[in-house]
Amino acid sequence: MTSAYEFEGKTKEEAIIKASDALGVSEDQLDVEVLSYGSTGIFGLVGVKKAKIKVTLPEGPEAVIKEQPPSAEEPEEVAALAKGALEKIISFILDDATVSIQTKPDRVRLKVEGGNSALLIGKHGRTLDALQYIVHRIVHKKQKTRVRVTIDVEGYRDRRKASLTQLALRLGEKVKRSGRPATISPMNAYDRRIIHVALKDHAGVRTQSTGTESLRKLVIYPHRKHK
Repeated sequence: MTSAYEFEGKTKEEAIIKASDALGVSEDQLDVEVLSYGSTGIFGLVGVKKAKIKVTLPEGPEAVIKEQPPSAEEPEEVAALAKGALEKIISFILDDATVSIQTKPDRVRLKVEGGNSALLIGKHGRTLDALQYIVHRIVHKKQKTRVRVTIDVEGYRDRRKASLTQLALRLGEKVKRSGRPATISPMNAYDRRIIHVALKDHAGVRTQSTGTESLRKLVIYPHRKHK
């Protein structure tokens, strides 16, 4: 079974990076179909169009793609580079925040603590997502790596995941009882994926994303009953 998602960016490459960040997999694990290469328009002002891609992400243990693991030194090198970049960015915003590191063979997680965390998180985590994207770009520009960098501030991502999972299960039960679909307000691809995963094996309902880019919503539908 596969799941398909659409992403946009100024270029095809930027759209692929967004997909990789949002879905939590390396870029070479994505099956990418280019829907539009985009256009810079006239002088970059009139007629600008974003590149748009459709990515297919295999699901289930049978879909795991084997790849060459990073070298033993690679996560530490990525961690040092990412930490330095994040600390420099944060220094322009806060004076009393600290950054710590958690490393795994294929992933580096930066945890920010202290200071006014709301400034770094933003509404629905949008500022945090932007910080993660910028650091990701800095790291991958200086070092080609399959190690993924994620950033969290004061445990926000774990709280957000728990909150969205509870919301998904609650709405899933409501849809199952009422037989009527429920629509969740627009959210980013990472949050939508949490909902998709939470209800993937929930009997009686299915999920589907609708709309485009920042206005993309998630709808929970009841399974049709076969006569």
